[in-house]
Amino acid sequence: MQMQRKVKKSYFKFMQSTFSCWFIFSLSLCITFVAWTIITKVNQRHTQDLFKFEVAQTLISIEQHMQGYEQVLRGGVGLFKSSGRVSRLEFHNYIINLQVDKYWPGMQGIGYAVILKPEEKETFVNSVRLEGFNEFTVFPAGLRDQYTSIVYLEPFTARNQRAFGYDMYSEKTRHNAMDIARDNGDIAFSAKVKLVQENGNDLQNGFLMYLPVYRNGASIENISQRQKELIGYVYSPFRINNLINGIFLNNENRRIIFSIYDGDSEDADDLLYTPKIIKDNSSGADIKDFKSAFSIVKTIEFPGRSWTIHFESTSVFETNIENMLPNLVGLTGIVVALLLLFVMLNITSNSRKAHLAKMELEILVDRLKAGASAGIVGIWDWDVEKNILNWDSVMYQLYGLEKADFADLYEAWLDRVHIDDRSHIDGEIQAALRHEREYCPEFRVVWPDNSVHFIKAVSKTTYDKADKAIRIVGVNYDITEQKNTEIRLDKEASFDPLTQLPNRRLLDDRLKQAIAFTDRNKNNLAILFIDLDGFKKVNDVHGHQVGDWLLKEVSKRIQYCLRGTDTVGRLGGDEFVVVLPDIYDNAKDVATKIRKTIEEPFVMTNNEILYISLSIGVAIYPQHAKNQITLMECADKAMYEAKKRGRNNVVFFDDL
Repeated sequence: MQMQRKVKKSYFKFMQSTFSCWFIFSLSLCITFVAWTIITKVNQRHTQDLFKFEVAQTLISIEQHMQGYEQVLRGGVGLFKSSGRVSRLEFHNYIINLQVDKYWPGMQGIGYAVILKPEEKETFVNSVRLEGFNEFTVFPAGLRDQYTSIVYLEPFTARNQRAFGYDMYSEKTRHNAMDIARDNGDIAFSAKVKLVQENGNDLQNGFLMYLPVYRNGASIENISQRQKELIGYVYSPFRINNLINGIFLNNENRRIIFSIYDGDSEDADDLLYTPKIIKDNSSGADIKDFKSAFSIVKTIEFPGRSWTIHFESTSVFETNIENMLPNLVGLTGIVVALLLLFVMLNITSNSRKAHLAKMELEILVDRLKAGASAGIVGIWDWDVEKNILNWDSVMYQLYGLEKADFADLYEAWLDRVHIDDRSHIDGEIQAALRHEREYCPEFRVVWPDNSVHFIKAVSKTTYDKADKAIRIVGVNYDITEQKNTEIRLDKEASFDPLTQLPNRRLLDDRLKQAIAFTDRNKNNLAILFIDLDGFKKVNDVHGHQVGDWLLKEVSKRIQYCLRGTDTVGRLGGDEFVVVLPDIYDNAKDVATKIRKTIEEPFVMTNNEILYISLSIGVAIYPQHAKNQITLMECADKAMYEAKKRGRNNVVFFDDL
């Protein structure tokens, strides 16, 4: 009986030991699974961020090129404004010198279309024929209330000659865009069209950009005046494939591809551009046949039109960013767990091998640590009940710490966290302990050299039956490069590169917020529309380098005259806008102070002195306008009135 008890007792102890082995094995697998899950999610988020960055860069390239094309057309309008009549030879020489084919890819040419009344059509056709174009006619034929005719189109290639004399106003899509340009007095994009120049070879979709030309010296302050004084359009036709291929010269190894739809839908009928099949040089497969893991839809707004762009990643992108770290961690964890199980079972069944097993266990632990630190991801483990915090070696690297430099790990970590982020971090930790959400914040840390690094934390919390946190396991990784890229892109999109003032986009947002604040507090706000007097002469006499210097100096003087709550932004060229929230009676004083400050001489580096003045238009919200767009228009009109009254003036809208 005693022997049986001993056997049973031994068997019970053996079963207890075996159960412990399997429990540790299961726990190891769970930790491995948590680590694999966390690192996989981190990798996916990082890849998604890289894809969004590629998309942002592509959108910036398209928008910047389209802005460049707008400036080319504005130069064409300037040619007509500077001369009473532009001859065919003058127009030809001007466009040829622009070297459209070399510097403006995708632009089929630059043309001028004249507005004709029915009674003027025959005389106009005869005058063009007298220039040597014996077969010239306005087409398509038919009676219409108004005609247009393409009279100049350079370069005057065989393709472009097909459009010579074409009445663009006779076609609905072009008609709509021309009306928008005419009524707004600014650039307008057409919807998708088939260009007259297309002849059946290499057919491409197209669109056009229009800029109205009004009678020199005419008043065009409202729509009726613009409709009356319109004499023609400077325009440019675009073949979409040529345009996109010109912007993105390297079609090989494209990391992302995109399709462009005209308007705000992705209907097949609205498809404007789709990429040709591109080969992946690494595999030889068609990128179009590849099923993308990442896709996103973005919209670009142009005057009078919008494009919907569907972006997709390619196999080139996904191959370049492929990360084997999650699989490595998972495989390492499983292998180590199996080896741990094998060793522990052997220790339990054969005490004589205990010493050897202990040595093997130490080797396996070292392998586990090596596998965990195979990258820039640091792993940490917090035993909440015992308040014990453990870090792997990568964690110390991420915080610029040496393990021997401190006694309390938690205090050392908290000391590294940026002082402005500590309360946020503490709140996230408390929320995780209360089982409200996982602890997954982003925060800043300050290294001993005072450099700032951004850290992303991802974790998994374990709770007991009473819903009390007992353990938190997680990872940290450095996202400094990603954050710096986001900050740089945001600054490029919101600030004028020359003066570092808010650009139109940021200024519109500031004005929108100021109006909302004014509505809530039943106050007033004022905006000043500022335009430099005679700035073109400075550029012509001293060059654009001096002009840029002068713009920066002017922006500094304007800022000097303002409060900390005011905003000054640059719309472009020599136009500035000042937003004065919570102000009314003192608006004229501020405007006068700015005007007198700018009157003071500007001393250049060579001691040469420049003098310049400015004209200011003032509009008050809500007295003069009830919305943001109308408020800007009122201030703009007041500024033009200041110009008419001899310049160097301040004019309120209600004084018009």
